[in-house]
Amino acid sequence: MPSGFKTFATGEVLTASDVNNYLMEQSICVFADATARDAAITSPEDGQFVFLTGSSTLQFYNSGWTNFIGEGDITGVTAGDGLSGGGTSGAVTLNVDINGSTSATVAGGDELLIGDIDDSNNIKKTTAQDIANLATTGAAFSEFLLIGA
Repeated sequence: MPSGFKTFATGEVLTASDVNNYLMEQSICVFADATARDAAITSPEDGQFVFLTGSSTLQFYNSGWTNFIGEGDITGVTAGDGLSGGGTSGAVTLNVDINGSTSATVAGGDELLIGDIDDSNNIKKTTAQDIANLATTGAAFSEFLLIGA
């Protein structure tokens, strides 16, 4: 069974027990597949890691071999109102879907997303009142790129 961490001192005798408990059982062994892993590690210990090159999978032992790469508790990303995309595996993308949104009655405090042209089109928020104020001051609307416009 792995013994934890040990700092070796210069001139210290490295025993077979030290090699087995501090080095061998705490390294990541590389095998072609699970068959080769099981043939080489006949008595795995909880906490051991291996890498299987055939499937590019990192595994750890905890009363059984378990895949480490790709596991998590997120099982899917669902696009809600005003969004499109999503998925249940791999890289998932969500996009704003202006046509998938419902209509609203605009009030001055309502918030809108804009792409700020003066700031490399970075997405920012503003209020409907801020946009209405631009019209009364004669400011050019070219300063804003409205999302979905």
